Amino acid sequence: MNKLLSTLFLFLLQLPLLAAAQERDVANAPVETVSMVYVVAFGLLFVGMIVGFFVYLFMKKEEPQQK
Repeated sequence: MNKLLSTLFLFLLQLPLLAAAQERDVANAPVETVSMVYVVAFGLLFVGMIVGFFVYLFMKKEEPQQK
């Protein structure tokens, strides 16, 4: 009985090590990258939309309201 319990204990002890070994292979997988052209285009578009929004608010505020 003691031999069975010690064997079961050692078997259960190695299961987290097997899971960590499988995750290590996934972590070492190559990372997909994006071209910098798309990153710069997104940045310019994002900043341009923010600036355009504030310009719109500024122009709307200066407009006299008619009744």
